[in-house]
Amino acid sequence: MENSTNVGNKKALLIAVQSVKKKGFFFLQHAHEDAELLKRLLIDKFNYPEANVVLMKQGPELPEYLWPTRNNILEQISKMVANASPNDRFFFYYSGHGSQVTCKHHTETDGKDEVIYGCNGRYIIDNKLRKALVDPLPPGSKLFALWDSCHSETILDLDHYKCNKLLSEGAVKTRRKSLTERFLPGMSSCFV
Repeated sequence: MENSTNVGNKKALLIAVQSVKKKGFFFLQHAHEDAELLKRLLIDKFNYPEANVVLMKQGPELPEYLWPTRNNILEQISKMVANASPNDRFFFYYSGHGSQVTCKHHTETDGKDEVIYGCNGRYIIDNKLRKALVDPLPPGSKLFALWDSCHSETILDLDHYKCNKLLSEGAVKTRRKSLTERFLPGMSSCFV
C-alpha cells in the first residue's frame, strides 16, 4: 500500500487554446474560463501550491512564454516534469482543438496520429506528447491528464488504451453513442 504521508510535489500545467491561427478552426468560447476555474479548484480544494500551477493562454495579461504556441507548450511540459521523483503528482489539462494526421512511421493501428494545436496553428503529434509528458516520469509518480479536445482517446499512445474495447467471453457488442449525438441528433461533437 502506498505511503500517504510520503506525497511528493504536486505540479499542474493547464493549457487553454481559444483560437488557432489557421483556417477552419472555430473559436472555443469557454476554454480560458474552464482552465481558470480548474486552476482555482486545484489550488483551493486539492492543495496544489499556486506557484506549481502554470496556466497557459493567449492574452495581453500574460507574458508571451505562457501563450500556448507549440514550442511554448513543449517547453512548459518539459519544465513540469523536470526532476520528477517517485510520489510526485502531475496534473495536465488541455482545452483546445485536436485532430488526426496521417501516421508516417506505421505505429498506429488506424494509420493516423492524434494531434493537438497550439494557438499559432502548429500541432504536436501524440508520439511527441508521450515522449515529453509520460516517458520522463519515474515509477511511483502519477500523472492525471485531462483532454477537452477532439480525437483525444489515444492522444498519449498509452499501452492500455484499448482496454475499454476488449470484450469478455459472452459479452454483447454494443455501439456507444456520444452525448452530443444523443441530445443533438445529427450534430458532430467536433466541427473541424
